[in-house]
Amino acid sequence: MKKIRFIDLFSGCGGLSEAFLGNKNFLPVKIIDNDQFCYHTAMRRLEKFDFKNLRKIVEQKNISKQAVINQFKNIKADLVLGGPPCQAYSVAGRIRDKYGMKKDYRNFLFESFLKIIKLTSSSFFVMENVPGMLSAKPGNIPITERIQSAVKKAGYFIPGDLKNCVFDFSNYGVPQKRKRVIIFGVKKGIKNYRGVSNIFYSSLRSSSSDRSVTVIEAIGDLDRFLPLTKLKKINGKKYSHSFYKTKVKDHIPRFHNRRDIKIFRMLSEDIKSKRNRYKSVKKLHKLYRCIVGRKSNIHKYYVLRKDEPSNLIPSHLHKDGLRHIHYDPGQARSITVREAARLQSFPDDFEFVGPMTEQYKMIGNAVPPKFSKTLSKTLVKIFNN
Repeated sequence: MKKIRFIDLFSGCGGLSEAFLGNKNFLPVKIIDNDQFCYHTAMRRLEKFDFKNLRKIVEQKNISKQAVINQFKNIKADLVLGGPPCQAYSVAGRIRDKYGMKKDYRNFLFESFLKIIKLTSSSFFVMENVPGMLSAKPGNIPITERIQSAVKKAGYFIPGDLKNCVFDFSNYGVPQKRKRVIIFGVKKGIKNYRGVSNIFYSSLRSSSSDRSVTVIEAIGDLDRFLPLTKLKKINGKKYSHSFYKTKVKDHIPRFHNRRDIKIFRMLSEDIKSKRNRYKSVKKLHKLYRCIVGRKSNIHKYYVLRKDEPSNLIPSHLHKDGLRHIHYDPGQARSITVREAARLQSFPDDFEFVGPMTEQYKMIGNAVPPKFSKTLSKTLVKIFNN
């Protein structure tokens, strides 16, 4: 079998392409994102896989621009992967934006994605996005209708009801409750293209497992960091917890003020003791209002349950870790970059380039590599048949 040439658009730090890079059946043609930290992270990762001509493969470009799209006229690929930015489709994003994200240009980046697919004459494409896209209505027209129309115009087939394309990644070895829409497109020139679509989805679903990986299984072996009795300042940087060089990269506690440390300890002890006084969203809303003095549309505090998969790891984690409090009351802190990466199923040798805030953002926006691995195996079956 000849190598399957693939392109990864809106690649982020490379979570989606991670499993494809490690699979001998695939060959990367282009891996593109417009973020500088994602670009450097992807470059660093491809170096580990020993690919040649890295600067021709990994590029930092804005593919919403027509001039960039036109550059794909002479590039051929068998498969195009990508997850157009999801902020405009996310329910949380719509709550925060006064226009409900209806005026956000990112609503229409899927059009750039499809233009490139058509130019490269790709046989298949996989587009990943948040379930919120199923209810998004920019310009009061459902985004699903826009996508169906654009896909048909480009000459590809996707399922008629995208609600049937939602997958929970916790069923694929990812220690996190994370649901995403997986849109598999088949070029209509391919024989029995509808049947190929059905085979893809049935194969992907049959690869799932009822057994979930828990938080403690994912991060329980990592070093503990305890709150300091007195805050430290080293080279102008403040530290609230014990800090020492660990064997695992990026496992460093972020700074927390005394108030938050006290709350983290109280909430994690409440869960550990099974008193569950603050288990309901209503109680957490009330607690936040009492402590901070203002309301929040989204409850701010959540302790990871050690014997369950994690809650969703979002890009918002770069702003604060209040919804990702470590289950250990003794540590009274939010999760580290490496813990977030493990909950997204990234291997420990995956290096995230950039400051801590950017690392959290990249991880939150990524497709978990464990799911990517199942996806890559499913696609090999499709190409073999």
